[in-house]
Amino acid sequence: MCNSAFTAAHKGCPATDSDTLPPVVNVGFWKSRIYSFDPFKTFGYGFKLPDIGHWQLCVEQIGSFYRSAKFWSLRKRSAHTGHFSFKHCWLAALAICVVIGGAMPVWNWLVNPYQIFENDQSFAEPYTLPATNERYLKVRHLLGAISANREKPAIDCLLVGSSVMGLLDPRLFKTYFPDSQCYNLAFLAGRPGEILATLQALIAHGLAVRHIVYGLEPFAFSDPVSEGPANRLHPIVTGESRWKFYLDYLFEPSLGDGIGTLFDALNRTVSVRYHVDDDGRYELVRYDKAIRTNEAQYVQQTFEQGRGPKAVSPWINTRFDDFKALVSYLKRQQIDAHYYLNPLHPSITAIYGDSRLQYFKTQMVSIAGEKDIQDCTPLLKQNANARFYDYKHFRTSESQSVLDCALGTRSVPERQQIDK
Repeated sequence: MCNSAFTAAHKGCPATDSDTLPPVVNVGFWKSRIYSFDPFKTFGYGFKLPDIGHWQLCVEQIGSFYRSAKFWSLRKRSAHTGHFSFKHCWLAALAICVVIGGAMPVWNWLVNPYQIFENDQSFAEPYTLPATNERYLKVRHLLGAISANREKPAIDCLLVGSSVMGLLDPRLFKTYFPDSQCYNLAFLAGRPGEILATLQALIAHGLAVRHIVYGLEPFAFSDPVSEGPANRLHPIVTGESRWKFYLDYLFEPSLGDGIGTLFDALNRTVSVRYHVDDDGRYELVRYDKAIRTNEAQYVQQTFEQGRGPKAVSPWINTRFDDFKALVSYLKRQQIDAHYYLNPLHPSITAIYGDSRLQYFKTQMVSIAGEKDIQDCTPLLKQNANARFYDYKHFRTSESQSVLDCALGTRSVPERQQIDK
């Protein structure tokens, strides 16, 4: 009988108006897909294709739903027959969303992968997670020091820069600034723009800064930095609402970082330790432990297996502009600022090349407005593999020699006395 779109199309029957479907559903398209489906070719499984009558019935029913405009009434009746219910489907989806939405803030609060929340239920040792947001935590510590006035003497000296500066122990600066208390405010992959914004916010909130020491490296002006929850600045720096800041972290999709946190906690593995509530520096615990265990093996695995950098990124000109704005701001604030070029591993020196390094130094000297910036780039090139943790960070055992190069071997009062 010629009573359906299927029979009309495949048995030579003339098509009727009732066989013509609205344009919202192209049944012919789906019929062609169904009839051409070959499970042996598609999946390689050895099962038989179901009786074609089942597929005919399916296509004809879909067409019937739209032709007769009874889709919604059929949906309601299906809820009573138990065959299929959109209502049940939506309720199940809603329940799943509620469960996931409720579990996410609990997960972020308990696991606390970015160390934002101050809770005693965190699984890991405080400030030992690779994803620790030191940009937020260090500013929070300094704000607390300002309000509680618990620093004796008050912090008035800051070390800024990238992770290379973050390894320096502020106690070493007593030689150069004996009347000051220094704090290491350097950030992992720190950039001039965020350093400027952070200093402006802290000074506006009452931090009386007298000295700034900024160690410079070319990769801080060329390497791209991925933004993420581990790098967000404190709300007083960005100007955003604190409620929004904390809610964003409560509902942050942090499954990857959280699982890593749990594994480190269960294995009692510490890669890095941030001394946020002390002097701000951080230490590379895993590297130091590997060096103490077998230094020769560590050096071989780190430097002698072809893992060195192969190329460098182009200069990011906006960072030079940000550095210029930082220098100008510190001058207006009449803050004693010291800039110098940090030591580089010979492999880094080689891939940048003499011309690029000279351009970088020229730019730094020109922007800082000084006759010369102390260039400590070649300081550790002899036996470099035994003096660096990796290709960017020199070991803390070299810190004193680096500071002697950067600031001179005499303290500030001694230099002032000689100048007189």
